[in-house]
Amino acid sequence: MNTTDLRLESKIAEIRRLFDKSFAIAPVEKGIAPKAMLAIAIEGEPFALRVREISGLAVSNETIVPVPSRVPELLGLTGIRGVVVPVFSLPRLLGFDSLHSKTHWLVFCGEVQTPIALAFETMERLFEATDSKIFVRQEPVGHHPHVNATVSEGATLRGVISIPTLVEYIKTGAQLNGAKVRH
Repeated sequence: MNTTDLRLESKIAEIRRLFDKSFAIAPVEKGIAPKAMLAIAIEGEPFALRVREISGLAVSNETIVPVPSRVPELLGLTGIRGVVVPVFSLPRLLGFDSLHSKTHWLVFCGEVQTPIALAFETMERLFEATDSKIFVRQEPVGHHPHVNATVSEGATLRGVISIPTLVEYIKTGAQLNGAKVRH
C-alpha cells in the first residue's frame, strides 16, 4: 500500500468516525439564541414572562395610592423616577379572584410615554429557554386570558403571559369603562 492509499483510508476512517459521532450527539438548535424568561408564581401557579416584552422590574417599595376607578384590576398609582404610573393587579388580569394578593414586585411595560406597572407577589428567577421548549397556542392556555404559550423549564411547565395582549386589553378595557388612557 502506498502513501496516497494510506492517506485516503485515514481520511475515510475520519469521515466515518465523524458521521457516526453526529448521531451520538443531541441536535443543537443552530443560530437560535435562547430566550430570556422571568419565572414568576401567581397564587402558587407557575408562569413566565418574556424579558424582551418588559421594560423593567422593581421591588414594590413605593406606595400605591388607590384611586376611584371603574377598572377593577387597577390597584392605583405610584411614582417611579418622577413619573406617575398606573399599577394593575396581574393576578386579577389573569382571572384570579385575588382581592388580598400582596404586591411585592412590579413589572413595567407599555410605551415609554405611557408606562404601565403590573403587580404580583412572587418572582422566582431568570432562566433561558430555546424555541423548542416554548409551545405557542392560538387560544389562551387553561382558564387564564392573556396566556398564549407554555414553556418547559426542567420538570416545570409554565404558562407564558403575553405582555402585548395584556397592554392592549388594559388600554381598550380602560377606554370602554370610561377611564382615559393616553396613547
